[in-house]
Amino acid sequence: MENEVKKKKFNGIGIWKFLNKIPAGTMFVPLVISAIISTLTIEFNLGAPSGSNGFGNGVTLWQYLGNPMQDLFGSTGQMLLIGLMLFCTGTMIKPHDFVEVGKRGIWIILARLIPAYVISAIVYVVCGLNGFIGLDFITLTCILTSANAALYMGIVQPYADESDLGTFPIMLICSMPLLPFIFISSFGEGSTSITQKIMQIFSLLIPFLLGFLLGNLDNKIREVFKGGNTIILPFLGFQFGSTINLTKLFDAQVLLSVLIATLLFWAVTMIIPYIVDRFALKRPGYASIGSSSLAGVALSIPAMFLGFSFNGETYTQDMISRSVAVLAIVLLITNILSPFFTKWSMNFYFKTHQKEKMEEPKRIFEASHPELLLAVYDEKGNYRTHHHNHNYFKNIFHIKSHKENEDENNENK
Repeated sequence: MENEVKKKKFNGIGIWKFLNKIPAGTMFVPLVISAIISTLTIEFNLGAPSGSNGFGNGVTLWQYLGNPMQDLFGSTGQMLLIGLMLFCTGTMIKPHDFVEVGKRGIWIILARLIPAYVISAIVYVVCGLNGFIGLDFITLTCILTSANAALYMGIVQPYADESDLGTFPIMLICSMPLLPFIFISSFGEGSTSITQKIMQIFSLLIPFLLGFLLGNLDNKIREVFKGGNTIILPFLGFQFGSTINLTKLFDAQVLLSVLIATLLFWAVTMIIPYIVDRFALKRPGYASIGSSSLAGVALSIPAMFLGFSFNGETYTQDMISRSVAVLAIVLLITNILSPFFTKWSMNFYFKTHQKEKMEEPKRIFEASHPELLLAVYDEKGNYRTHHHNHNYFKNIFHIKSHKENEDENNENK
């Protein structure tokens, strides 16, 4: 008998798996790739007039190739993808979500948004469009008012109940460009009339409302579009990256702006929301800390204000490029550290609620996550120092989902 040679099935090289290992990787990695390509083509004079000697006079690769590449990977297609993202977001939201968020989540959202908009308004009134220490008014507003709802859902999973999960769609709505656009545009003047500005606001609102309507009229539509944002994010990453010139990124002023912006973001998104969550709502605080990361869609907002005038100062393309660069770095920092902050805050909470103080954790988690209490405390009510090695946490924090494991097992059989 001839020995049969069993061919091993090719399962790919794991690009998507790699992207998902990096915080916000499905958007951030394409952004970096696009920024590198755009920087090289600009600095080496791609498409520059014949005889041009200076560096930095070229155009991006996407501009040089023209459409459809320019709209797909360059900055000109941003608003189309934002409209699609608003539509997909709308399809995911059910009326019942508004009931759940009203129980608790809305107070945490308001505790972070009200100070964010107040601080942004004060900065504009005192400092004008250019802000302070190189951190302009628009960039600051985009940072302070943003929350990564998708990352929030992943972080709070081990602790969340229905009300926490119901916060997701409202957080998603608040992080979309509509509210920041209305707020920022009220301080400036574009090239459009008041009527056109109102229509621009409606043009952001209509895709979301259309998605909400269709998603609730037909569950199949919700099912089809629920993964839409996952598909859109890599392309948005390429588009955001096309506006960044990396030669200007490592300027000391830019890095200082990033540091100040990150510290301000954490101060606004953690301190007051945590106080409200912990002491007013009598909760452990994971919901407030878990929402302290920047959403990728914030990078799309500065481009909406190209040519806008703020007290005679015009928002230019150079300012947009700088803003996107600052936002991209803050996004990476906050998305990496937010899960750790949440984990540390919960470790502290459980450590300070052992034995006779276990009544509060029992009240909060006994109905929704009894397995969490078993993982964190031993039979005597002592805190398990290494509870993250428990199977409960391994199953949650493992890189692969159960579904991915099942699929791979089936393919290898």
